[in-house]
Amino acid sequence: MNEEYFDPEQELLEDPMSGLNASEAVEAIEGKLQEAKDYAQQEEDAIDQEQEELVDPREKEKWGIKGVAKELSSAVSGGLQDTVSSITTFPERTLDMFSGEWQRERKERGYYQPEWDPATNGGENPIITKTWWGKLVRGTVHFGSLAAAIGLTAKGLAGAGIVGVSGGAQALLGANSLVRAAGIGAISDLISKESDGHNALGAMRDHYGWMDTPLSTQEHDHPLMMKMKNIVEGMGIGLVFDGAFMALGKGKKEAAKYVAKRGKSQVDQSTALGLQQLRDRERGFRAAKNRPLAEPHQGAYFSEDDPYDVWVNQKKIRENWGSEEGAAGNPITAVQRTRGAQESGLSEDVVDEVLQNLYSKNKYQKIIEEVKAKNLRLVDVFGDAIAAHQRITLGRNAADMSPEDYLEEIFRATDAYELTDIDGNVVDKLETITSKYVVVADMVVGTLLQQVRDMGIAGREISNFVDIADVDGPLEAIRDTMFMALTEVKRARIIKSQNFRELGAGAKRNYLKRTLDADMADTREAIQSILNISNGSDDTNLLMALFEAFSSMQTVNSLDDFDAWARKMIKGGRIEGKNQTGALIRELQGVMIHSVLSGPKTPLRAIIGTSTHTFLRPFATTLGGLGRLPFTGDTRTIRAGLASMNAMMEAIPESFELFKSRLNSYWSGEIATVKTRFSEYTQGDDNWEILRRWAESDRASAGDKAAFAMANMARSMNDKNFLTYGTKLMAATDDAFAFILGRAKMREKALMSAFDAQQAGALADGIKINPALIRSYEDYFYSDIFDANGNIVEEATKFARKEVTLTQDLSGFAANLNAVFQQNPWAKPFFLFARTGVNGLALTAKHTPGFNFLVREFNDIAFARPGKLTDELASKYGITTDQDLINAKALQTGRLMMGAALVSMASWAWMTGRMTGNGPIDRQQRQAWIDSGFKARTLFFGDIGVEYDSFEPFNQIMSMIADIGDASQLMGEEWTKDNLLKMSLLLSQGVTSKSYLAGMQSFVDIFSGKPGQVNRVVAGLINNQVPLAGLRNSLGQVFSKGGVNELQSGIIDSIRNRNRFSENFAALYGGDLPKKTDILNGQRLQPWNFIERTWNATIPVNFVLKNSPGRSLLQEGYDTRLVTMFSPDGDDLSDSPRLRAIFQEEIGKEKLEAKLNKLARNPRIIASVNQRRLDMKSGDRTKFENKDYYHNIMIKKLFREAKRNAWARMVDLPEVLALQKANAEARIQRNLKTDQTSYAELLKIYK
Repeated sequence: MNEEYFDPEQELLEDPMSGLNASEAVEAIEGKLQEAKDYAQQEEDAIDQEQEELVDPREKEKWGIKGVAKELSSAVSGGLQDTVSSITTFPERTLDMFSGEWQRERKERGYYQPEWDPATNGGENPIITKTWWGKLVRGTVHFGSLAAAIGLTAKGLAGAGIVGVSGGAQALLGANSLVRAAGIGAISDLISKESDGHNALGAMRDHYGWMDTPLSTQEHDHPLMMKMKNIVEGMGIGLVFDGAFMALGKGKKEAAKYVAKRGKSQVDQSTALGLQQLRDRERGFRAAKNRPLAEPHQGAYFSEDDPYDVWVNQKKIRENWGSEEGAAGNPITAVQRTRGAQESGLSEDVVDEVLQNLYSKNKYQKIIEEVKAKNLRLVDVFGDAIAAHQRITLGRNAADMSPEDYLEEIFRATDAYELTDIDGNVVDKLETITSKYVVVADMVVGTLLQQVRDMGIAGREISNFVDIADVDGPLEAIRDTMFMALTEVKRARIIKSQNFRELGAGAKRNYLKRTLDADMADTREAIQSILNISNGSDDTNLLMALFEAFSSMQTVNSLDDFDAWARKMIKGGRIEGKNQTGALIRELQGVMIHSVLSGPKTPLRAIIGTSTHTFLRPFATTLGGLGRLPFTGDTRTIRAGLASMNAMMEAIPESFELFKSRLNSYWSGEIATVKTRFSEYTQGDDNWEILRRWAESDRASAGDKAAFAMANMARSMNDKNFLTYGTKLMAATDDAFAFILGRAKMREKALMSAFDAQQAGALADGIKINPALIRSYEDYFYSDIFDANGNIVEEATKFARKEVTLTQDLSGFAANLNAVFQQNPWAKPFFLFARTGVNGLALTAKHTPGFNFLVREFNDIAFARPGKLTDELASKYGITTDQDLINAKALQTGRLMMGAALVSMASWAWMTGRMTGNGPIDRQQRQAWIDSGFKARTLFFGDIGVEYDSFEPFNQIMSMIADIGDASQLMGEEWTKDNLLKMSLLLSQGVTSKSYLAGMQSFVDIFSGKPGQVNRVVAGLINNQVPLAGLRNSLGQVFSKGGVNELQSGIIDSIRNRNRFSENFAALYGGDLPKKTDILNGQRLQPWNFIERTWNATIPVNFVLKNSPGRSLLQEGYDTRLVTMFSPDGDDLSDSPRLRAIFQEEIGKEKLEAKLNKLARNPRIIASVNQRRLDMKSGDRTKFENKDYYHNIMIKKLFREAKRNAWARMVDLPEVLALQKANAEARIQRNLKTDQTSYAELLKIYK
């Protein structure tokens, strides 16, 4: 029967050949009508069934991958929902069991439901599993997550020290694993609501009859009996698991393992020490390097013991009677003992302690960073100077000695400078202290300044008895000594300066005297200002910070100078010739950065990106080495890449420990500077204390005080761990992956050195290069890669770290652009993460054939030649040897090989419909696609899609391929070829979709003039300036009622939309925001349950299901942007979000998706779609409009009918009546204006 309309009665009556009388004709007509009704009902039932299957694929008779995925998702999310529900309903269920309410409800209703169950909304929104295996998975997830929660709770209670509770928790945690597992299993079953019904074994029994055991729940059991049986089941599972675990870990095997460990330790130490002796070219017999010749007693090294075991043994030796003569063990290796014996001189700890006392925290931190950058120790740089400082200051009192005697050692070491005339004749001679003693004198001045401060404080306290500032008093003596030291330091620096050397002989003495007198006059005033500002504080760090501030700036000498400096430091301005952002703006920017980065997805996305970049480096090197092998014959690079990959895998456990250690340091504030891919934040406590004291003084105006108060409030936010947790997590993550890179570099260097030793014949006969040898050998290179604190000092590894963490310094145009943003704070919020974005694009370009030449690093390395290395290669990329260059070239080749393969695979995936890009360039059209089910930046495997946006650096390549393909399909191949430069629009769309460059789009939107864009951007800025914007958005997704809001363009609505958790209290400020409805199936957009919402809010990788054919049909040129913006009668709904939401809901009742699916199977529709694609491919897109094609005409008919039916059900709503009345009044006013300005009226005015 065709689908076109026909009238059976008219058809029969008009057919003269029917041969029927009137009664027969009526019966035939009634039969035909019934047949038509049955057909219509079948069609409606088929549409209903298809609509149900679209909403839940498990409604199909044969599920397919979508149904299995839905069941598995429901099982996992349902198990977690059961856990949350069990915990929250446990008190009510317990009371109802003992009161009999539980049994009564089951008898009356057949089931029991607690009155308060927030996880399922009182039982209204339970997650359903429909198979036995789904229920089994659900039970496993439920009890597993509940047991984990109980274990964590026990740890928290044990540490809380709550009387009567912590003791039980400690007993549970302290028990052996057998008892602990049984206890946790019992508590899990006690709390679980699932213990009140069928358990996991019961589900198995229902499917497999032979699994009927005494532990399986029987239907007639009372709830208390059911709970007790499940408690036993939980204990049994724990016993089986832990029993098997304990059997494998006890007995003779453990003893044998310990003996084997001791033996291996001795062999490893002997090998490591022998390798060091070989590298040091030690001559003669040594037991380690000549092991075959050594006697048993020679080279008998102590095995290395665990430091904790050593500590326990030491405690026993101290406390246990009879253990006094014992030995604790040996926590260090033979190599460490040898190195320790060879090193002597001033202790690194002593040098560190003195420097901390002499300098402020900020200057001390800068010194540490500079020393580490040069791969040196503090004792190497400052050892001699501090030794001299200690000799001068320790045990000697400047108050009891003349300046000359106190500073005698400084004056004893001098440099002589001869002054010559124009003919080269010596006419004069100047002497000054040496450069080394300039540093010593600076240190002595710092010590004396602290003594002056201390004497001043003491002077106030004993002023009634003695005046220490008397002539020839102790304070005057110390000041004189300090000023003499300062004079000599300044004198030395003037004489050693380039300006002084360029002067003529006659002018030098006059210049020296004039400059020195002026400088010392300023210095005396500055010292007095420092003491006045410190105002008797005993904070040495504040005093030294003030001294350094005055010393480092030529324009700050008096208190008035200091006032101007402090104001500029707070509000911003030009300081020492440079424009500087003030503390107020800087701290507010810090709040915004921490706020934006507070979402749980951000650190996880950083971990995914950094780990991918890190582990792909050695893989690319190996791949590139293989690709270059036929041309170079070099196998060392391949082995180096494989060794680095192996080292990275072995370093993962250590890196995790480092991550925890660094996170604790960032959390406690021990590390003041927090650097991540997105930001770099330094506390700078010293200058802040100076500014605080100034702002609290009478010298600051009311405006100064207010500005500092706001800056101080923002600063306190930036110091709060809770508000900055995301940044600190990412900083610790970067440190952990830096460690992995360092370990890989150690392995690579060890392998190359072993090759060199083998080639030079330095390895003893019989020693082969194998993994065990290299692992022993690599410890020698630890100090080449890391300093004593575990920070990277080797240039190549530092460069690699910056590359994988996207923290490389900007250069060229990008650096200049970033400088503009720094100088214009109003623009900074739009480019918060410019460095990260540029580095991310550069890393993508390194993997993209053709774009790689846009990166300078690629060109520097690609065109470099072995044997002709430059200083730039060493300083920028750490390439110091020919082998380093060969490895770097292999890395580039491997990256391009991966990129070329990805381009090929991505092109195939797009052509076969398995990959999507960003969608249409027009934002409204793209949003309409998304609302209709379009999955942007997604890779499909069958019916399951994975969003690839977090897969750096390949995500940009994939989206670029898809966007170019879409444009080629949309605009035609001829257009694409002729307008290749316009493809930059597509590339920019992909770039601005990245979170760290999304501000670029907002910046453009402000000046676009589009309605509502300014409000949206302003709302975003306001929201981001309040702490925890990212976290608030994620919490809103988790704890709101779900769905997507239908918004007005106002600022308030936009802010509410970014804080959806506030919708739970919407009654307090005007009611809920209207929710969008999917007009194709009547479901809320994003109708996720609690577990799905939690996943999408916290995990950066999302899984989606492929679109139905009907949804895909809408992307063949049909414009859905205005579907709900206007009623069928032409009423404008653009300013009525609530009416639009109701309209969407009503249209959704028309089952459009099922109807579109049916349409998509129609041969005429398929032919029309194919013809449109062919027209675009051939370049005929400008000759026809999308609305000319048959499939879009039919889609329009479906939507028109659905809109009419939906609007008909709305016409009596008060909101609709009010809108129609307002529109009618507006039309009347327009008509009146037309009449007013008609020809007749104008004539009257003229007359």
